Amino acid sequence: MKSKSFQGSFAQQLKMLLAEKRVLGLKYIEEERLMHVFDDMSCSHECGVGLSSELVLSFVERQPHWSQSTQSVRIHLIRQIAKFLRLQGIPAYVCDTGRMKKINSQFKPYIFTKKQIASIFYQADTIPDLPQSRNAQIFYPVILRMLYGCGLRISEALNLTVRDVNRDEGLLYIHNSKNHKDRVLPMDATLVRYCIDYYNKVHLFSIDTDYFFKSPATHGKYDKGSVYHYFRKLLWQCGISHGGRGGSGPRLHDLRHAFCVHSLQQFLKNGVNYRAALPVLSAYMGHSSIAATGKYVRLTAEAFPEITEKMEQHFGHIIPEMEVVR
Repeated sequence: MKSKSFQGSFAQQLKMLLAEKRVLGLKYIEEERLMHVFDDMSCSHECGVGLSSELVLSFVERQPHWSQSTQSVRIHLIRQIAKFLRLQGIPAYVCDTGRMKKINSQFKPYIFTKKQIASIFYQADTIPDLPQSRNAQIFYPVILRMLYGCGLRISEALNLTVRDVNRDEGLLYIHNSKNHKDRVLPMDATLVRYCIDYYNKVHLFSIDTDYFFKSPATHGKYDKGSVYHYFRKLLWQCGISHGGRGGSGPRLHDLRHAFCVHSLQQFLKNGVNYRAALPVLSAYMGHSSIAATGKYVRLTAEAFPEITEKMEQHFGHIIPEMEVVR
């Protein structure tokens, strides 16, 4: 598969650095994906005088749903990029590894109830049309339904292009996501209708390679932090308390957790054979293994003991004791 080209201010240097790593025999697959994330971010920052601390810290600042290893990989990568830029005579801020924050290994995801999900959707559907939040009233009803209804990571949703959202067949095409997996996901009929309505309002003059969720401000993709910030506002309107930054959530990523748990609950209710159900759900979510999907069972045992009992019967030997997956 042909690699995506870099487009930002440091495109040439990123291409050179990636080529150098490959010559050394390194696969550099996850790093290449993150280099493109960095490349996209550089397009919305002033880089005329080099790699700024603002851009670097934006790239490595830990998001609520990140594991410690996620932040660690970003910090080590951006340090390599900065050092390489310096070798090319370009000023660059080198991030201190001490910025990595300790994460509580006992963290448990927040699992929304179906009533809470309905409330979140209602608040999104009633967002007023205001000049300071252009397109919010049509953007959030779609993306929140997509995150929950398809169990997507926020980065997967924001990376979708117009071509990736097949409204005729009701399919989403996810490319090179975490674990380097491509997936084709069916959408619920309600979500398809929302996607069609959104497309008709936003993409009258767009081309297939434009981002599906195109920011009205930059015409690039939406910023994850901005989406999360507005999501917290919707939670407040729903009366769902938030633990604050670094607290106990709920987080945007918890819509994915809720999708997984609610799907398992629905499988049980419908009498689906769990030997078939868990592998299907694992593939749908893009997990690296059945064990990764099974971790949700451990983390939600108190709320859904019937799921735990069924899973233990068939998959107890491969479901790890404790670790949050994304």
